[in-house]
Amino acid sequence: MPGRDDEGRAGFLSRRGFLKVASVAVAAGAVTMCTAEQQALGRQPRLKKVTPFVTPNDDFYLVAVDPSFRPSFDAGNIAQNWTLEVEGPAGTREFSYESLTGKSSTDFLYTFECIGNPVGGTLIGNARWNGIPMKGFLEETGLLTSSVKSVMFYGLDDFYSSISIERVLDDYSFLATQMNKEPLPAAHGFPVRTILPDLYGMKQPRWLKRIVLQEKSSTTSFWEKRGWAGEVPVQPTSRIDPLDSIPAGKPHDVTGIAFAGVRGIQRVEVSLDGGAHWVDCELEQGGKPNEWATWKYRWERPGTGRATLEVRTTDGTGTVQTAQRTDTFPAGATGYDFEDVRVTPS
Repeated sequence: MPGRDDEGRAGFLSRRGFLKVASVAVAAGAVTMCTAEQQALGRQPRLKKVTPFVTPNDDFYLVAVDPSFRPSFDAGNIAQNWTLEVEGPAGTREFSYESLTGKSSTDFLYTFECIGNPVGGTLIGNARWNGIPMKGFLEETGLLTSSVKSVMFYGLDDFYSSISIERVLDDYSFLATQMNKEPLPAAHGFPVRTILPDLYGMKQPRWLKRIVLQEKSSTTSFWEKRGWAGEVPVQPTSRIDPLDSIPAGKPHDVTGIAFAGVRGIQRVEVSLDGGAHWVDCELEQGGKPNEWATWKYRWERPGTGRATLEVRTTDGTGTVQTAQRTDTFPAGATGYDFEDVRVTPS
């Protein structure tokens, strides 16, 4: 069994992934792309001994074209400085922050993951959101016609991404205005951000300023222009919370998370012997569509020595996570997370 992929855990891209991106950049003539990639990571949280089901706002990962971007206004002066513009073939309308927050909204859980999250990485978080159902909002504008095939979202930070109309009108699509029962933090999209089902964060703009209903079916985004995949579903992933050393002969809880986008989580298994045998874990919380699951395995009597623990998940369709390791670029990482554990005499 090879050692832990420290290089992959350490940053936004693994070395191999970075080299692939660089080659795409040269081919496309996008000579500044790699600089943009390196600067995109604003906050990469440390792994916790036990991952909480809901990620606190201050611990939520942050990846953006400019991680330092914050709106020039806040809740106190937003009325004079911001409206959300919606444009379509039939015309244009503008909505104030007050009008948006006054609309019927929904509380829900949703897990965001960065497409650059390596196997076992921390560029993933689960929060409680409050938002306006996208379908109802767009229908209410009166601008949604049968000719609309895609929707482009623009952010105040000049980020952009377009999505198929089918996904935008999905029941899991929202315009979010709250995160963990607070107005959206300035770092995470205030005043409004998109939440769209089964997509990586790189397709979901924050700090919204404009929505354009388009008659063309092709879609794109800032990162797609730089070689990353487009409207691809998130890869099933699972992670073990860190284990350095544990005492032999005493029960110990092994914990972690699993996520598979809209498919949800049906099962999590761990191996205590490098993948030779697998045992079921207890699903503690979550696992519904678009939210991660926290899991636990009670290791009753670990024996002295070293052990390699691995984890895998089965999604709600019955598909088992693949063991094949791939880089994050261009469509998200795959493979099993593992922990090399030292079991010491008690």
